[in-house]
Amino acid sequence: MNTFLSIRDVRVVYPGGVIANDDVSLDIRRGEVLALLGENGAGKTTLIRVVAGLVKPVKGELVLDGVRFKPSSYRDALRNGIYMVPQMPQFFDGLTVLEDIMLTLRLAGRSINRGRLEARIADLEGLLGFKVNLSSHCWSLSIGEKQRVELLKALLLDSKMLMLDEPTTHMTPHEFNSFKGLLRGLAGEGRSVVFVTHKVYEALSVADRVAVMRKGRIVGVFQAGEVSEDILVKYMFGENGYHRVFTPKNYKEPVHVKGEPVLEVLDLWVKGPYGQIAVKGVSMIVRKGEVVGVAGITGNGQRELFEAIIGLRKPIKGRVVLNGEDVTGRDPAYRIRKGVAVIPEERVGWGLASGLTVVENIAFSLIPVNSSIGRFIVDWRKAREVAEEVVAMIDVKVHDLSATIDSLSGGNMQRLMIARELYKRPILIVAMNPTGGLDLQTSKIVRGMVVGSSKASAVLVISEDLEELLEISDRIYVMSDGVVKGVFEKPFNADYIIRAMVG
Repeated sequence: MNTFLSIRDVRVVYPGGVIANDDVSLDIRRGEVLALLGENGAGKTTLIRVVAGLVKPVKGELVLDGVRFKPSSYRDALRNGIYMVPQMPQFFDGLTVLEDIMLTLRLAGRSINRGRLEARIADLEGLLGFKVNLSSHCWSLSIGEKQRVELLKALLLDSKMLMLDEPTTHMTPHEFNSFKGLLRGLAGEGRSVVFVTHKVYEALSVADRVAVMRKGRIVGVFQAGEVSEDILVKYMFGENGYHRVFTPKNYKEPVHVKGEPVLEVLDLWVKGPYGQIAVKGVSMIVRKGEVVGVAGITGNGQRELFEAIIGLRKPIKGRVVLNGEDVTGRDPAYRIRKGVAVIPEERVGWGLASGLTVVENIAFSLIPVNSSIGRFIVDWRKAREVAEEVVAMIDVKVHDLSATIDSLSGGNMQRLMIARELYKRPILIVAMNPTGGLDLQTSKIVRGMVVGSSKASAVLVISEDLEELLEISDRIYVMSDGVVKGVFEKPFNADYIIRAMVG
């Protein structure tokens, strides 16, 4: 089995100095399914985007069929037989499926005869085991349907290599079994298949070889039949994150006495942005005086759960109960007035308004819960006094309260946003990845604030940083495929939690 593509010493550095790929070398062979396995942020997607011509490395090279290959665009990859199916496929919503397929073929430099194209699609539908409505508009497709169309495009182009980024996220077990057969069939035709996943059992059930990435590096390449799940999990998370019992670090505050339930999520079912069921029957309780964590790898329903709890996404079934009141049908503003504080993942846009001053960002957020600032007319003198109090709560570095929020560093934006939410004296704090993108010192400050706030509030933290959750949580719910796979209490056993995360 000879090599189709060699990746040699590829390094990718994103703005801000984040090293996404750290001197990665990997051979991809003809006629094999290679699973690229790793946790969130391991560098898997970046690597296949380099091969697809969508990301430019600062170092390294690609060798395709023995010849140096330097794609300057996605079109270059298409014309050289390389096709990438992203986790969230992008389509031209105003086009029909057939028109979108024709556009892709033109980008790849293929001449098109509509009649022959439709006949070829009909032949491939039999091979793939599904049918595509060519007259449907792309906006109406579910994410699963879009992925099927992407596979169809790859075969229409007679691609020599397919790279599939987390393609099973929205598949049922039955669909995955059929999908495995399809991948094996493609490899049997001599094509190279790169299957990006974070699920160990999927990698072992379909791949010939498994390449494990961690922190931007390839840390091991194994024959699928010669390695166990235990070993792969160990390589994914490292020795320090495996077979360890974690007890959260001691803070100065005493252990909080748990009170009555503040948030109850009862058999919640929520659709995702593409109409797929993203949250499937989730139930959880958060009590006053405790920090509850939700762990999981990206794309397993955590974001949709977060949006349903704060009122941005309407559930199709189930209830959200706040302090004994059913608020399922209530909007975010009502929940905020009832004592919900929200710390979103996106600081600018969701949490803070770009272009507005520090005072304005604080005032406009506090108006619904602090009538002293004003309602229809803002008392800017009072607003400035409140802003000074908020900034002083945790020593936010602000040189001028009249400066725009964009003048603050990311860490100070996060401190300001959290201080503003705590100033509301909420009964419930809901946070999504509260330390994402922060340096170590600022992360410690933010975590301390979250834990300290639980003395007076209930706190729910949804985070992709398992170490963070192990440090600050009293209980941890683990989500995978939209379902709660386990509930864990401290002292935490990381082995059990990781196994639940990766299925």
